[in-house]
Amino acid sequence: MTIRPALFATVSWVCLAVAACSPNTAQIGDGPAPGDGSNGSDGYTELTWPEQQPTIHYTLPSGTLVTKVGGRTRDRHAREMPPKGDPMGGDNYMTFAAHYFERRTHDITIYDNPNPDPKKPGTRILTLVVRPQWWLYGTNFRGGYIGRRGDEPYLPMSVALYGDNGGMKQQPPGTLLKDQELKTPIENYDALPDNNSPSTYRDLKVPLADGEFVLVKQITRSPALNRDLREGDLYEFELGIFLDGTKGDELGRFNYYSDALVYRVGSPGIVPWYRGPCCDAPSIPWDSTPIPDSALAGGKMMTLQEDTSGFTHINFMQASLNIAGRNIQAFTEGRRLIHTSFLTGGHHEPGNPPVTAAMNKAGPRFQQASCIDCHVNNGKSSPALNAPLSTMVVLTADVDDTGKLVPDSRFGGHLWQGVVNDGKTQYDGRNAVLKITAYREIPGQYPDGTAYTLQEPIYSLTDRMGKPLEMPARMSVHTAPHMVGMGLLEAVPESQLKALADASRHDADGAVGKLQLIPDPRSPSVIRVGRFGWRGTASTVEEQVSGALNNDMGVTTSMFPTHNCGLAKDDADCRNANSTTPEISNEDVRRIVDYTSLLAVPPQRHFPGEQPLRNYAVDFGALVQDPDQSKLEAELAKMREDEAAERQMQERVAAGSVLFKQARCNACHVATLTTGTAHRYAELREQTIHPYTDLLLHDMGPELGDNYPQGVATGQEWRTAPLWSLGLLEHTNPGARFLHDGRARTIEEAILWHGGQGRASRDRFKAMSKEERGKLIDFVKSL
Repeated sequence: MTIRPALFATVSWVCLAVAACSPNTAQIGDGPAPGDGSNGSDGYTELTWPEQQPTIHYTLPSGTLVTKVGGRTRDRHAREMPPKGDPMGGDNYMTFAAHYFERRTHDITIYDNPNPDPKKPGTRILTLVVRPQWWLYGTNFRGGYIGRRGDEPYLPMSVALYGDNGGMKQQPPGTLLKDQELKTPIENYDALPDNNSPSTYRDLKVPLADGEFVLVKQITRSPALNRDLREGDLYEFELGIFLDGTKGDELGRFNYYSDALVYRVGSPGIVPWYRGPCCDAPSIPWDSTPIPDSALAGGKMMTLQEDTSGFTHINFMQASLNIAGRNIQAFTEGRRLIHTSFLTGGHHEPGNPPVTAAMNKAGPRFQQASCIDCHVNNGKSSPALNAPLSTMVVLTADVDDTGKLVPDSRFGGHLWQGVVNDGKTQYDGRNAVLKITAYREIPGQYPDGTAYTLQEPIYSLTDRMGKPLEMPARMSVHTAPHMVGMGLLEAVPESQLKALADASRHDADGAVGKLQLIPDPRSPSVIRVGRFGWRGTASTVEEQVSGALNNDMGVTTSMFPTHNCGLAKDDADCRNANSTTPEISNEDVRRIVDYTSLLAVPPQRHFPGEQPLRNYAVDFGALVQDPDQSKLEAELAKMREDEAAERQMQERVAAGSVLFKQARCNACHVATLTTGTAHRYAELREQTIHPYTDLLLHDMGPELGDNYPQGVATGQEWRTAPLWSLGLLEHTNPGARFLHDGRARTIEEAILWHGGQGRASRDRFKAMSKEERGKLIDFVKSL
């Protein structure tokens, strides 16, 4: 989902550009409160949420610690990697199996109690409660990762070997409802029935009633330490899930794995983890180890675990392991809609049924028919040479006699260039075709003599038949940004952003930032602080989502209930397509908002202690048994080489962090922000995050200017883009380019394009040695 169209200084143009600024449009009930239009002394109204979800980490009056999280089925175990020679093939821990949004989620409650046994002082008992979305049988509980048996070599002999590999007990139906707390420890735990056989008496076509099917597991020992649990112990567990049902009724395969969760005894919450050392005599090879706080880009609640399975290209698609149980199903349903074509209803991944309610909703004008077509793997879009810029946003305007911007007389505020073929029908959503026909090469040289070349795009515009057209008087071309962390940025209080803006007035380099101020689309008299889009032209995730549906796909919402059409005669079909009913329901918009808000942020990479990720599986069991031990020695030697290379990269990243500060890149790319105490989602509250942005507008000079003002931003001002996960973009989209219009091929080129308030930092970067520049770039790539 890309940014909604232009937001100019006057409300009248704003309303025309976004197709609707109706003060009385219907509101998603649990979204931000609309505001009363009074605005504060600072000229804006802060976001508030009338409905706030219950906290998911808390302590009961009895002293019991409680953690509530959600989970989903997984294709494989967390530490499994694709087969050697096929790094993108096979099942994987990170992928979403077919039908992932049906019957395949669950919520987990962890109760953490002191052991009441007087003979075991200082020990604790964990009680897990699992509420599946569907009937299960033979649920396998794997707890206490050990990786090798006691008589085996100190190598990762198994990626899924746990000390406890038993089952779970079943709570009597109706005795533990959704909002009830379980009294723990369970006194009659051993007497509870096992969940170990398929159902023969249930009508499996009827969804579960509240409390009808609840599983429990009581844990007293640490298999890894071979003793009773104590405060501070780490306990890793996963579920083996078997969907109940007759053959053909299970909607795909029936057997799955689940999230590998790590809990620190005595401290509520799931711990984001990475694999510890492999092969030089650790008692538990590849043991789950807490990621250090400095690398928790999304905070303790919203940082993803380390990618242990080599599927880096889908890192941006994951939920946090701390996602609330109440939100995990909505997350998967929102993901389904992100992957759905609003023309055909089809899902982008095979094996999933279409969404019939989404059919024929896009258009008549559109760029693409689904979110994922622009946000490749939830990453960013990038321009291709001599191809329609149909995965990007192209904003257009004219200039009237007074010098003010007005809608382009042909296109209004937007170019649309989408064409979709489903094998039977061609859907044409175009009103023109914009291409990059060439790049103007701009040579340059570092003070040390190293040459470089920058590229500036050269555009051509034609009608649908290829006839050349005159360029709009004003035009701004934007890539679709990557999607992670949006909920966290929404949760940063406006007061914190204002404090950054106030402090920047005294910046030594003159990097003075300012808040983007924009009207609330539901109540234009209410002024909000903009956070999203290249110029901060959306203030909330809901606004970003709704604007993208309307402007990029031609799908109306309650926030933007009319199509954003051009003004020419050719757009009469678009103007005539409006109806009184939004084309997507508030409920589905909410699902997309849930998904987008709760996407986890990958951790910073190459932190001290991190281990190299092998891109293929190593069968140590076979190597140990092989009479030719030279194969094992060769494999271990290669792994030690990888470890040495990783330690060297960690040193480079640490040095690059210092150079980043010396260049004063952090004047705008502020490393650390904190989220507020009030937000709809408990997962987003009170988190210390590292997005490397101040979310302020900065003048980047004529080098990057396009003379297309939006809100209070001039044509040379841009919101500081977050740097978190920047180094993963080349994995999510191998053709990814950088900056607002994709002109930069590399991070280095993006730095060299900085002008205006970024000039001083750019010049410090240029003055560094080649080795130092490389270290700074390695640091940025690690974020």
